[in-house]
Amino acid sequence: MNNRNKFLSDEFLNKAIRVLVVIILSLGVILLASQFSNIWISITSAISRVAVPLALVWLVSLVMFPLIKLLERRGVGPRGLSVAVIFISTIAVIFFIIYFLVPYILTQVRLFFETDWPAIQSYFANDLRGDFIFGTDIFDAIEGFINESTIVEDTVGGIVDGLTTSLSSSLINVISIAVVLPVTLIYYLIDYEMINDTLRSIIPKRYEKSASDLGSRLNSTVGAYVRGQILLMLAIGAAATILYRLIGLQYFFVFGIIVGITNIIPYFGAIIAMIPVVAYAIITADTGPGPIAVVLVNVGLQMIEGNVFQPIIMGRQLEIHAIVIIMSIMFFGSLFGTLGVIFAAPIAAALRVLFAFYREKKSEREAASLASGNSP
Repeated sequence: MNNRNKFLSDEFLNKAIRVLVVIILSLGVILLASQFSNIWISITSAISRVAVPLALVWLVSLVMFPLIKLLERRGVGPRGLSVAVIFISTIAVIFFIIYFLVPYILTQVRLFFETDWPAIQSYFANDLRGDFIFGTDIFDAIEGFINESTIVEDTVGGIVDGLTTSLSSSLINVISIAVVLPVTLIYYLIDYEMINDTLRSIIPKRYEKSASDLGSRLNSTVGAYVRGQILLMLAIGAAATILYRLIGLQYFFVFGIIVGITNIIPYFGAIIAMIPVVAYAIITADTGPGPIAVVLVNVGLQMIEGNVFQPIIMGRQLEIHAIVIIMSIMFFGSLFGTLGVIFAAPIAAALRVLFAFYREKKSEREAASLASGNSP
């Protein structure tokens, strides 16, 4: 009995020592991380600068590679020629957009500032003035607060400094991605099979089949989402442009483009797109279609998207609940900013594939274990 108590005591002591060692090591790691936080930030920044272009290369390749395989099946080869055809076609589309559409958009923007901007300024300067909040002229109150407080000055200064730093950093990142992305993408598409074979050779033989299966599922699910999302953006943008034109909304083309681009953000994109167009409709209610008509059009667009475009173009590619996607947008947006918001849905789709794959393999192992246990 005493031996058993001694054994239990020794076992408890060993566990306590192990837990204490883990706690001390964890505290040491936290202390080192706090001491070398700048180094850690530099490392994560360097990793993100490499990871973001590679992730974009993978996503763009999911769109382009099926087109390359289609050309090869039609007899357009070798691979380099198919890649060249796709890239030349893409450059031609970009040139068409820049040459024909951008001047039209700039014309509408210039017309807006020449004709509507003075009316908007007058609206905020005169129509919104008045004793409409507790008998106080809100503009005079705001003006007095600004004159008497240094908080606004400090806040605005901080915002300007932050925006300057953010814009300069973003510009550098965009330029680097614009240079690195096409070159890396060309080599990746030309040597697609060789690169995949090299990656498979790194994986141990017993995991090679599972890794290949997982890679195929990721490419299929995420690729279908990205391709479908591009088609959905074009479809909803075109529908918005047509409907805005039918109700007589000025700058219908610009607002239609905004609707199409923001549609890349699930659920929130429709709200973001509605804000400027409804605000413009309120301000120009005397000469335009009015906010009610614009709101009805936007509601109709969401119904068309949900009941027509989504089932036809996207099908049920993601099969993820709306709450999960919304939480993913908030989570990845807080981590990676705008890119996190845009790519939250495909990241969630990839995580869903990984989780489903893990559960499937776990079930297979449990079934194999039961079968081996029941065998004579």
